[in-house]
Amino acid sequence: MLYIHLQTKKKSRIKIYYKMTSLKTTIGIDVGGIKKGFHAVANRNGKYLAQLHSSNADEIASWALDHQPSVVAIDAPSMFSPQGNSRQAERDLVKNGMRCFYTPSRELAAKSRFYDWVFNGERLYQALGLPIFLGEQNDASCIIETFPHGIQISLWGSGHQSCPEGSKLSIRKNTLVAKAYYDTSQLSCIDFVDAALCAVTADYFLNRQFTSYGCITDGFILMPLVL
Repeated sequence: MLYIHLQTKKKSRIKIYYKMTSLKTTIGIDVGGIKKGFHAVANRNGKYLAQLHSSNADEIASWALDHQPSVVAIDAPSMFSPQGNSRQAERDLVKNGMRCFYTPSRELAAKSRFYDWVFNGERLYQALGLPIFLGEQNDASCIIETFPHGIQISLWGSGHQSCPEGSKLSIRKNTLVAKAYYDTSQLSCIDFVDAALCAVTADYFLNRQFTSYGCITDGFILMPLVL
């Protein structure tokens, strides 16, 4: 199921580019396994504010909550598949040209160490204790699920410009600079870059410019929507 949320007064043939700012604090978090841990970036008014790396979910959650974020965007599944090998959101993303990992049921995931990062993400969701977006937006602080590869594709969109070539790090840094007018000088590795992309998506969410894939049964994955 695909939902598109727009906030615009009228249609125009002239495409206007502007920086997406939410006038609030947003947090983006990249989730890894037990050893890699979490990389988090905070934005304020759409600009870089701070970052933190920790292998401890409670420490990352405490740091994020200290910033009093309006939205926390996490690069990790918000829930397991109720049954089977994937969630509706993931299948919808693939149908729309965005490859992603599939999340199986909890029972199947427990049989493979590959999914350690998913369980690590679950610890983070629990430590944050904020409600997860399930299709209804309001003014309360919440968590949204997203992922950097899809964000990258979504920000470049279907316009005349194409996504640049290069390494994953250079492509995603270029995406932040060209599409979010974002200062990447403080982002020392791909994990912080990915966290910044998540924070930018949280800004789009606050401005009600996003596309959500999935359903209430097994969660939504959100992407920024460039008007």
